[in-house]
Amino acid sequence: MKFTFPTAKYFLKSLIIAFILGCIAYPLAPVLQIENLNISQGFAYGVLSGAIVGAMLAATHVMLASSAKVESIFIGNLAFKASSGAVRELFEQYGDVHAVRLMTDRVTRKPRGFGFVEMRRKDALSAVNALNGQEFQGRELKVNIANERKPREEEAEQTS
Repeated sequence: MKFTFPTAKYFLKSLIIAFILGCIAYPLAPVLQIENLNISQGFAYGVLSGAIVGAMLAATHVMLASSAKVESIFIGNLAFKASSGAVRELFEQYGDVHAVRLMTDRVTRKPRGFGFVEMRRKDALSAVNALNGQEFQGRELKVNIANERKPREEEAEQTS
């Protein structure tokens, strides 16, 4: 997980939400007749709660469903010495990388020379176009959009 600072847009949204809640609390304080709460305190509580709500909204990234589509990219012909960090660094040139999985043999735990990277669809397409056939750590990469994994025969029999 990568930490990023909130942008000015999210900070402005937080301020607007805080101001709106403060303005709502200002006339509601006398109507609700809450003891020991004057109008200015109601405004202050509204601003405080607005700041908290705004900070929560700023911390969560709400994306449109179309831009949130994550695509899995197959990377073949990887050098056996390639690390997930190096592969991540290579693909981050084209956008945010959600995950990197380099496949290893179950028994020996040695690298198998291929893996998968997950990125947003738009970024994944540009990475595939740019990196397919490119040399990385002395080997020519085979990069394309991964096919859906077919269920194994034993898994298919268990579900039947």
